Amino acid sequence: MPDFITVIVSQLSFVDRLALVAAASQIVALLAAILIEFSARKRRWVQAPAPATEQAGRAARPEIVLAEEIASWPSPRAPSVTPPPPAPAEPVARPSVEPPPAPAEPAAAAPAKAPARIGLGLRRTRENLLARIRAAITGSAKLDEICEGLEEALIAADVGVQASLKLVEAVRARVRDGSGSAAIREALKDEIARMLAASERPLNIPAEGPLVVMLAGVNGAGKTTTAAKLAARMKAERGPVIVAAADTFRAAAIEQLEVWCGRVGADLIKQNQGSDPAAVAFDAIKAAVARNVSTVLIDTAGRLQTKVNLMEELKKIARVAGRELPGAPHECWLVLDATTGQNALSQAKIFGDAVALTGVVLAKLDSTAKGGVVVAIAEQLKLPVRFVGVGENVEDLRVFDAREFVEALFAEDESRAEVSSGSYAA
Repeated sequence: MPDFITVIVSQLSFVDRLALVAAASQIVALLAAILIEFSARKRRWVQAPAPATEQAGRAARPEIVLAEEIASWPSPRAPSVTPPPPAPAEPVARPSVEPPPAPAEPAAAAPAKAPARIGLGLRRTRENLLARIRAAITGSAKLDEICEGLEEALIAADVGVQASLKLVEAVRARVRDGSGSAAIREALKDEIARMLAASERPLNIPAEGPLVVMLAGVNGAGKTTTAAKLAARMKAERGPVIVAAADTFRAAAIEQLEVWCGRVGADLIKQNQGSDPAAVAFDAIKAAVARNVSTVLIDTAGRLQTKVNLMEELKKIARVAGRELPGAPHECWLVLDATTGQNALSQAKIFGDAVALTGVVLAKLDSTAKGGVVVAIAEQLKLPVRFVGVGENVEDLRVFDAREFVEALFAEDESRAEVSSGSYAA
């Protein structure tokens, strides 16, 4: 075998021989490195920690390991780990079965909020009127001067010139010089009540089919909130109500009415904003007939009484309602803002020329000292006041009663009691 290798090596060139020698040298170096590493690992395996007394002596000299010491050492093995004793098993908690609680006693129902009294709504008007009447009655004993003072007091309360003159003349005919202040007050109360009662008339309720009520008025008079309050009252008195959102002109008017109808539990018939309001009224009446609903309220858009095109639109709604249901609208109520005073009369006259008004709803009566406009409406327009708004809540829309109105208007003791107890937000 060495001869064979010698023959092969002899046939190699000088360069190949050098390469072969270099390769052999690398192999030898690799083997030497392996042997050195093996020796180092073997020494680490056989070393053991010396006792503390021997470590000081061996610190300055190389490590010496005797054969007998190696023989006495235990063979290296993985350290044994003694598992901890098992924890005592915890008792399994069983769900406790408790008897069902006894049924709670039903809580007492909260008392329904009482509607605001008409006297609260007339507080400002009453304070203004009574102060002036008191001054007129006690300032002089002569009847002419007393009547002159009464006339000024009535006009200041927005009763109107025409109605004020009639009332003063009627009082003059009933009292004489020297009459006491109580007699003059009672005479004025009776004449106002008589003037209001003269304009009253019953509702035009149809024998068959739903009662259709159309609401009209200028912008900001309070038609939408009045429609919702009327829906709540009509539902309580007559049964299901449908409200027609025929105010398709004002932005968010349909959404506002939808929220109100949700509160009072009335059905709403609506279309998109900008649609024909007469079509909405048509759909509402048709749905009321099909569903056997007792009342339909048509909320129309606010319009200035001077806008001819808008007044024509109001006429169209009335015509379409009458075509769908003969006799409709059975009631057409003008919603007036009581704070406008005598300006409400001019509104009523022009709206009355467009549609046949059958009544007035006076909103925001609690926010004004011009509540005497109720008397002016009854005297000049011959229209009954159907409802008055004396607060923001749904139940604060009150049926107008002439005698109650007059008693509240002259209730001097009640006025003091209400002022001392505080008023509610208008």
